[in-house]
Amino acid sequence: MAPLVVAMFMRGTFAFPLDCNQTLNGTRIFGPNKTWRGVFAGVTSAIGVASLQSILYAFPAARTLRIGPNDQVDPVWWGLLMGLGALSGDAVKSFVKRRRGIAPGQSWKPFDQIDFLIGALAFSSIAFRPPWTVYAGILVVMPVVKVLVGSTGYALGLRPTKW
Repeated sequence: MAPLVVAMFMRGTFAFPLDCNQTLNGTRIFGPNKTWRGVFAGVTSAIGVASLQSILYAFPAARTLRIGPNDQVDPVWWGLLMGLGALSGDAVKSFVKRRRGIAPGQSWKPFDQIDFLIGALAFSSIAFRPPWTVYAGILVVMPVVKVLVGSTGYALGLRPTKW
């Protein structure tokens, strides 16, 4: 949701298309909704969340909710990898959607729920590889979380479409 929230406050600012309006076989490469502003917002937010998790990890109660390699990887590096990975996964999905003739914003299940996750896990594996059971758990839980976050964004007027 970070790119959508930032877009509300920075209307028109840095809203340059990620694909620079280029086309492939007459179709936009990623579409109009993928912008450099969104990349900046997503990566910056991921770094912020990873840093906050690292700070919270200092408290014993937070260690039971361990999310990420808080004591093994620099949080800025971890956030950068997670943010770039999530946005890259989303961009790859958008690229494939354009090639299949699926309009921007149109649902494409289950890929709309896992694109960011596959990208984030792939990029973050450069720095940290948890056991396969962690990957399996994430792949089960996160699509549900994404639908809940998307629905909340719609209810708050941050998202133009319903999930």
